[in-house]
Amino acid sequence: MANEIKLVFGDSTEGTLSSATSEIPVSYTGKGMAPYELFLGGFAACLHATFRSIMWKRKLKYEKVEYDVIGHKREEVPTVLNKVECTIVIYGIEEGTEKKVLKSMELAEKYCSISQTIANLDAEMIFNIDFK
Repeated sequence: MANEIKLVFGDSTEGTLSSATSEIPVSYTGKGMAPYELFLGGFAACLHATFRSIMWKRKLKYEKVEYDVIGHKREEVPTVLNKVECTIVIYGIEEGTEKKVLKSMELAEKYCSISQTIANLDAEMIFNIDFK
């Protein structure tokens, strides 16, 4: 399985990231998504896709999920992630299914490939999950 993107920069740090289905501005100066924002967004999207799949297989339902992800980088070069804090709010689950939903998110974190990539950095992973 392969993923393909194209990233084009002119004579600056402003660029355009595109794929077969979408396009987004990339920037180091606030005029688009910064590289680590793209990475953290990819992590949250991967985690959610895995979570959704597990929930579907377990016949559990929700209305929506919000992910707030903060990535902390070490000071030493290369400045790789050393901590990721992920606050997750899950809306509209059926009463009494909280433990099953938490287990589903735990499995999602285990099987999400980007989560495993972060884990290979020995980064601390903090998950805070709330239900509304």
